[in-house]
Amino acid sequence: MKYAALSCMTALALAGCGEADPKPTAPAPAYGADLPVGEYVETEEGKADGWGHALTCKDIPDLPALEAPRLVLSIDGHTVHLIDEATGFDKVFPTGVGALDRDEGSPTYGESFSAFPLIATRGHDFEITPNTIQPCKTWLGNSGVPVFAGLPFLSFYGNYGLHGPIDNYRRADGGTLRRGYVSHGCFRMRGADIAELYARIRGVAHVPVRLQRAPERREDGRLVDVPDNWMGAECATDADCGFEDGTCRLNPFSGRGFCTQVCERYCPDHPEQPATFCAPNPLNEDEGICLRRTADWSPDCRDLDHFQPALVSRFGEPSTVATACVPGGRGWIGDRCFTDADCMAGNTCDAAEGDWGTCTQPCERYCPDLPGAAPTLCVSGPDGQGQCARTCEAADHGAECSAGLTCVDGARNGEAAPVRQVCR
Repeated sequence: MKYAALSCMTALALAGCGEADPKPTAPAPAYGADLPVGEYVETEEGKADGWGHALTCKDIPDLPALEAPRLVLSIDGHTVHLIDEATGFDKVFPTGVGALDRDEGSPTYGESFSAFPLIATRGHDFEITPNTIQPCKTWLGNSGVPVFAGLPFLSFYGNYGLHGPIDNYRRADGGTLRRGYVSHGCFRMRGADIAELYARIRGVAHVPVRLQRAPERREDGRLVDVPDNWMGAECATDADCGFEDGTCRLNPFSGRGFCTQVCERYCPDHPEQPATFCAPNPLNEDEGICLRRTADWSPDCRDLDHFQPALVSRFGEPSTVATACVPGGRGWIGDRCFTDADCMAGNTCDAAEGDWGTCTQPCERYCPDLPGAAPTLCVSGPDGQGQCARTCEAADHGAECSAGLTCVDGARNGEAAPVRQVCR
């Protein structure tokens, strides 16, 4: 298979920027009170006359408030999902999340900074209350930089919250969003989206917030995503691709479809997404397809299902190369594979000949974990020997599991209890 040569690519470094302490060691305090709108502190970046619209509180739309709203925040899915079963409201917003932490001494090493609340509390469930909402936040603490641009700030855990896009905060709409790993822990949203979210939940005493690493899935297994999704997004049919001439192609590693576009030399770009690149289709080199390039704010393709960085040539122009996200096996425990070469060192592929399998390794009681991935568990394999499996949560509809696997009860090898849930 032509994809096999694309395995085991090295992730690129990423430099993040954002609004929380990049190396938190304890629950972070809420931000200090804003300076009054119109006041400023002179900094090297600029003075009051250079702040543009950043000093203006943005208009909040007049929208019906929800009765019992709840939020699901997906780190790797880059989504903010607002649901209200009482009214039938269901809307998904794009978001930029915490940068990938490369500091080996940090509690979030290998993770997005947005995972700190998960690590600190060992839980997924948080909440937003009226006391943790600022309808018009402007300044970043006492720095004198009005990056929050007069948009709402909704905190769910200390200074971890949802707010405006930060980038180009002087713009009338509050700035431009990059949908990737960009902040120091908060979830960035488009200006209009954070204003709508605030309008929908203000006045509600408690808004439950579910925070998870994995992309969110519905009960039927469909991925939760925005309607105007982009290159690389998961799909089942061409109609699932939210751009002109989008086509859904099967990724043989993931077992799921991904959105792309047929190309001859060049591909369109999206202002909120990494740039694209026209490369030969690995399954049909006579055809060019659009792939997403890597970027400093999305370097290792982890937000795409079974994609990895690889150096590829432009279709019809072999001398021009770029690093792009291509279908491939990441190779960690629970990832799909065809051969041992698709798995990281220390793992093997349990595939039957001519079929796919999952990466695993033998164990007696314990298995290694990888930062940024779901924890693992040593369970009894079909032959009665210990085998490492990925853990999951049925409450997330097995979102941590690869296609073709389900989230079922399992116990540690050689022990009847306690029972946990694993992808099998």
